[in-house]
Amino acid sequence: MTGGVTGGVVVPAYFHPAVAAGAWRALAAAGDAVRAVVFNVDSGPGAAPERELLAVAARLRVPVLGYVDAGYGARPAADVVADLARHRAWYPVTGVFLDRVPAGPAHLSHCAALAAAARRHGLPQVVFNHGVHPHHGYAALADALVTFEGPATAHRDVAAPRWVRDHPAAMFWHLVHDCPPDEAAAVRTRAAAHHAGMVYATDRRGVNPWDGLPSWPL
Repeated sequence: MTGGVTGGVVVPAYFHPAVAAGAWRALAAAGDAVRAVVFNVDSGPGAAPERELLAVAARLRVPVLGYVDAGYGARPAADVVADLARHRAWYPVTGVFLDRVPAGPAHLSHCAALAAAARRHGLPQVVFNHGVHPHHGYAALADALVTFEGPATAHRDVAAPRWVRDHPAAMFWHLVHDCPPDEAAAVRTRAAAHHAGMVYATDRRGVNPWDGLPSWPL
């Protein structure tokens, strides 16, 4: 990610320390390969600050990005901005991870306004999770774009448009689940071949494959 994060591993930490204390300890002790952590309390900052969450976030030695749901452009901007403000007020976040961001050109102005609001609220690092390669105009709005999110079987067919080569590889992130341990290296190699510098692979699966860490070390 430009503006503070180079290539490596980004971890979507969608798990609470009450049920995954060991995972948070592992994140706090992770080596230099981990470059950022996405901090997701409850599909956003939650209803009120939690001391336990504040403690685990404060122990991390990498940029912490607050998770906010953009609702594919259908969620009211005021609600999105309110979540941005809560993250900034309650937790030691340095940026925002906007999930479910639309990929088409019709939403460029809406997403530009969200990115500007994040920066006004003291969250200078902005990541858009499209889950696919979006219209090239989004690259001018965010510091990083998630251009793949899905299972390892789908990642085998990933293909990047030519415009991504106009930007640093660290700007493009791949989040891969349902990945057998013996395929993790292939996922990283394939992501690099398609100009994605930030990669996270896990063998976890189900409705929320980001609810813990993979079975192998980070």
